[in-house]
Amino acid sequence: MHRILYSLFVYISGICCEANGQIPCDSMMYLDNGKAALGIQAFGGAITDFRFKGSKINPFTWSLKASDMPPNNRKGAPFRGHFLCLGRWGAPTSGEMAAGIPHNGEAGSVCWQMMPPARSLQLEMYADAPRDGMQVRRTLQMDPMAAVVKVKESVRSTATLIRPFNMVQHSTIGPPFLDTTTRIYCNAAEGFMQSLSYPDPHLFSYRWPAGIRDSLRRPVDLLRSSEPVNYVTSHIFREDIGWITAFNPKSGLLVGYVWLVKDYPWVNVWQHWQDGSLKAKGLEFGTTGIGRSYQELLAADTRFYGVPSFVFLDAGETIEKSYLLFMLEVPRDFNGVEQLLIRDGAIQMQERGAMSRTFKIGNSLSLN
Repeated sequence: MHRILYSLFVYISGICCEANGQIPCDSMMYLDNGKAALGIQAFGGAITDFRFKGSKINPFTWSLKASDMPPNNRKGAPFRGHFLCLGRWGAPTSGEMAAGIPHNGEAGSVCWQMMPPARSLQLEMYADAPRDGMQVRRTLQMDPMAAVVKVKESVRSTATLIRPFNMVQHSTIGPPFLDTTTRIYCNAAEGFMQSLSYPDPHLFSYRWPAGIRDSLRRPVDLLRSSEPVNYVTSHIFREDIGWITAFNPKSGLLVGYVWLVKDYPWVNVWQHWQDGSLKAKGLEFGTTGIGRSYQELLAADTRFYGVPSFVFLDAGETIEKSYLLFMLEVPRDFNGVEQLLIRDGAIQMQERGAMSRTFKIGNSLSLN
């Protein structure tokens, strides 16, 4: 494939742009600051590549084959890396499927287009989702000196009626970064297993990271990836800022996210084993913690400690949400993450333990 220089540190990998200026769906869009590069698929708008220069380790290797996708998604983009669930998290109703709505919403299934960037180390892209009645515009700004990217997304309703709405950042890591030694650190609070969440999510609740895997209350350590069990655990927060990180001790690489809890009040951690191997770990944060249809979410009181599992998007309304994605090489004796803060324009990561270290990541960062 050919690379075409598009702007300073922004380029497209694929074939030449079409006559109307649109980029083809098989293209990759990149941000590159000389230290790290971030790659985004035009088809589906998913982040599928994030690595330090000269490194082969990319956390976002997870993907599904077309044959493994839900039947109503097989003509659209496959689920892979970090993609956006817009309008819903999970399966549509039978009527919505008949109307052409895919699992996890239309925006993650279609081709995204690139706009001319307003500044260096910036990508601007958008997607139309007319069946879902919305448009989404995304701006990615990369730190010039560190592996940090700020992502801001603006969603506008094109519908004429108010609707229940959800928006989830479906980030999933895969091998070889993901293995049985990979550890997950997060400032999540109370939560529950998806399999035990409906209609009363309080019934089998627990607090991160001491999970309950089933109705027998058998424990599962949510920090670790070594237990061969499949689950989705969903949690709320007790702080203004939410964060989650994945750390692989073998490579000394850590990848993580930071966001405002008012934007994304839930985090959903998905672990998937198949044929005796660990295949995927989802670090999904969003506006919902129960993956059910809106009819089911409205039929019962599904609030969890007062936090609902859906919001409303009014006719013509525009909402904006942001998050930071970062990657860091840490010492092999790293003990894990105790706390993340945004202070003095940087992410400050505090290590666990009595002899903890503080790591400063990026410059001139904010979540506004």
